[in-house]
Amino acid sequence: MACRHCAVEHAAGTSCPGSFSRAASLEGQRHGPLLLRSVVGSGTLGTVYLAEHPPSGHRFAVKVLHPHLASRPLVRSRFLAEARALRGLVHRNVARVLDARRGPGGLPCLLMEYAEGERFSQLPVPLPAAEVVELLDQALDALEAAHARGLVHGDVSADNLVLGWDARGWRRVKLLDFGANAVLSASLSEEERACGMVVGSPAFIAPEQWAGEAVDGRADLYALGVVGYLLATGRLPFGFGRVGTLAAAPPHQLEPRVPEALSRVLLRALAQRPEERFASAREFREALGAVPGTSTSPRRTRTSKGTLSLFGQVVPEDGATPLHVALLDAAHGREEAGPPVSGPRVAAPEGLGVRLGLGRDAELVRVTVGDVTVDGFFAHWVGPLPPLAAQVPVELSFQGSVVACDCDVVRHVTVEEARAWEGASGLCVQFASEAARRLLGQALGVQGVPRGGPDAEPVPDGELARLLARAAVVMKDPYALLGASRGEDFEGVRRRVSATLRRLSAFGQRRLPTGQRRALEVLRRQVELAGRTLGEPLARVGFDAVRGNLAGVSRCVEAGLTDERVEPLRKAFLEARPLAESRARALFTQGHALEVGHSLEEALTRYAEALALDPLNTSWLRHYQDLRARTRAVSVALDPVEAPTASF
Repeated sequence: MACRHCAVEHAAGTSCPGSFSRAASLEGQRHGPLLLRSVVGSGTLGTVYLAEHPPSGHRFAVKVLHPHLASRPLVRSRFLAEARALRGLVHRNVARVLDARRGPGGLPCLLMEYAEGERFSQLPVPLPAAEVVELLDQALDALEAAHARGLVHGDVSADNLVLGWDARGWRRVKLLDFGANAVLSASLSEEERACGMVVGSPAFIAPEQWAGEAVDGRADLYALGVVGYLLATGRLPFGFGRVGTLAAAPPHQLEPRVPEALSRVLLRALAQRPEERFASAREFREALGAVPGTSTSPRRTRTSKGTLSLFGQVVPEDGATPLHVALLDAAHGREEAGPPVSGPRVAAPEGLGVRLGLGRDAELVRVTVGDVTVDGFFAHWVGPLPPLAAQVPVELSFQGSVVACDCDVVRHVTVEEARAWEGASGLCVQFASEAARRLLGQALGVQGVPRGGPDAEPVPDGELARLLARAAVVMKDPYALLGASRGEDFEGVRRRVSATLRRLSAFGQRRLPTGQRRALEVLRRQVELAGRTLGEPLARVGFDAVRGNLAGVSRCVEAGLTDERVEPLRKAFLEARPLAESRARALFTQGHALEVGHSLEEALTRYAEALALDPLNTSWLRHYQDLRARTRAVSVALDPVEAPTASF
């Protein structure tokens, strides 16, 4: 069997030269102004590191080509050629390739956008149809942009699609590893090709790829069809190997929640002959958009059934959580005053002069700078910004000393971001030149350990600051904190808690100031408490009864909570409300009379009023459920019910 690291079979007892070894790790080494913090993963082509710009905390991904591949001129040149082609692919759903240059040990490195989030292969599948459509829609948006530039991915799989969040709290899909398939294909010898060896993730490779034929964008659409099938059913259509000639089972037969229309769309994407599939990513997207009960939008994560919350779950449109609403308000400029997100606004040392190569043909122009450390500074600039990771010339002057060198662009501050910060637009740069660092240290009066170095207190994380501010609004409401509906089932609660904790854990991996780290820990404990409150029937039933949430009480009863266990809670509940029981009984009696007289809608209203006063009366609740099911032909699990005296 071919090695999973380099796609080549090795003799028994020999190790793969491309497999990752902790001893060979580049962790702790520098790549220009960036520090390689940790290994994100190691694959067939290279090892990917999380790289950080220490003064600002800005993070990148750096892919280092495996040494055994870097030693092959054809592979090395193809690696750099693909990087040049991909720098022009700029799309919100593609993890950008920013630069390619020599890295530690002289190995070719790709500097890329760091896409934080969960890989599709780690999502708790199967997902609701609306979510499947939304995620595929964003991935297809990325493929449409790439195919328009003549770029074919060639290895779309559930492992190189990541689901994360953008700065506004919207869910954002990122497609990774464009160009990797072409580089690896260049590494195959003629003998390996003659033996039928191909590059890619076996479960996602299109039939024409297995046959060694020329492929186009329709191979990517096939692979995304496999991804959609997995998201919708929790299974791969053909297992982990080659397709063969068997047709995939219709998804709606494996998972009843899948609409037949969505099932037909996925099966067309999985057609063995390319001409029988969708002709383009746009056509695939349009077919998904026509599936009843779902709606797609590449920019907004909404479905016709509900709104996707901060932590990726669906809540009813009329029950959107305060946290979700607050995030929407912030995205549209309706945000209430909260903790400010500080922008670059610390004045430069008096007497420091700076000229940057930002003019035409890198002409040096004088700029206003701030947030100066011995490692770099923020430069105000209203014109076009040079690409991230680009090198620009700089001239520094202070008290008669002049230093000229190059600096790396490590961050952009756009006009929109500057407006939100009430600050200035521009760019952050960092130096590798010791002469520049010494001059800046002289201007700052810094001795010993440079300010802004790895041991300095990091700057507040803007994304986390927004999350903490919004979470504070709903901290005491476990439903709102988890983005759960009032009638959420217990499995759904557990999944939400797990997803939320994973999201918070990702923040915990960042360099955070002490105050934010403490606030993050408080939020984590609140999420765990919310999980305990809503995840155990006896704890939840009392919580929901006090808050008049009939749907939640119903869930607890459905979960097997017996009358004997509920009755002590009911007794305590009614003792605290001396007149409630008699009023509730009178209302229930009226409801029974109306039911006998076949005025069923009015009877339901009286029953709901009675249960608002005595929500732990399980016999009444079951009767109400049964009548509601018979008259309205809805699920036994209640949606929130509105009554004149309470809102459930």
